[in-house]
Amino acid sequence: MKISDLDVRELVDVISAAIAPVLFEGAGQKVAPHMWRERIKLHAEVMGRITAVLQCGDEVGPEIHEYIELCTQHMHTGYEPCASEILGPGGSLSKIHKL
Repeated sequence: MKISDLDVRELVDVISAAIAPVLFEGAGQKVAPHMWRERIKLHAEVMGRITAVLQCGDEVGPEIHEYIELCTQHMHTGYEPCASEILGPGGSLSKIHKL
């Protein structure tokens, strides 16, 4: 079996779920919104880098730098709606929601 034989999307989902507890450890409702955003951005950065490597398939070459840039940007764009949903007005961690 080779990396190119794997379902990259499924693998990324599993890895994302596995690293989330580490990145968000200790984060709760008392953590400031900017700290949540920093952790969400870090999660997107880590997942973008992992995805870039997996997208290379069986050989990682010089194109990895371009893939990292593309994949991390894609992850940041994809995570932004989630951050807004959680932290924005009416979000589950929003102070406005608690009033």
